[in-house]
Amino acid sequence: MPLLQVTDLQVRYGRILGTNGISFSLEAGESLALVGSNGAGKSSTLKAILGMAEWPQGQILLDGQDLRGSKTSDIVRQGVGFSPEGRRVFPMMSVADNLRAGAFTRPREEAAERMEAMFAYFPRLRERAGQRASSLSGGEQQMLAIGRALMSRPRLLLLDEPSLGLAPIIVERIGEIIEEVQRREGLTFILAEQNANWAMRVAKRAVILELGRSTIAGDCATLLDDPRVQNAYLGL
Repeated sequence: MPLLQVTDLQVRYGRILGTNGISFSLEAGESLALVGSNGAGKSSTLKAILGMAEWPQGQILLDGQDLRGSKTSDIVRQGVGFSPEGRRVFPMMSVADNLRAGAFTRPREEAAERMEAMFAYFPRLRERAGQRASSLSGGEQQMLAIGRALMSRPRLLLLDEPSLGLAPIIVERIGEIIEEVQRREGLTFILAEQNANWAMRVAKRAVILELGRSTIAGDCATLLDDPRVQNAYLGL
């Protein structure tokens, strides 16, 4: 049984379609890139999985359990973590307190141990543990957002546009950290990205989205050599 199964997903915002029939599955330990331009349906898909968007049509199963009608907090407790677009850290709270906030689903005694793990993945956060999150650079805030999502020790991590607005060297480092976490913790993740080249080098499989529909899907190594993907998304 797949860890996550999304079938014929249609997300709506009133009369506006966010997605229109997206389907994919994800086994435990796998990684998937959802690639597309702004408005393609990437964020809508992640929000539907988290219970943050309405989906009148389709099905989302987590470990075979239908998520329709589930509260976001309950989905997080089932092992789903989320790093939102735009980072959305708590600006007036310290780095350490932002991380603690991400561990609300775990026993209190685990929080300190988990924070040490985050500091090992993101040494810059240890240096700034007592600073307000608002004082961090964009790259540091993105690391904090990912670290906060990882504090709950998720089985499935959803990352929404983590490369947005960051320098290429920082983007590459974030990709390396995501891969390291996957190796060490057996993490399953979905990477929603406009940066197709980077996303398909970090993830192993990809689904290309256009106007709320999945148009191309397959192994990333193969898709990177596909002329359709190269012309539309890689600028080749």
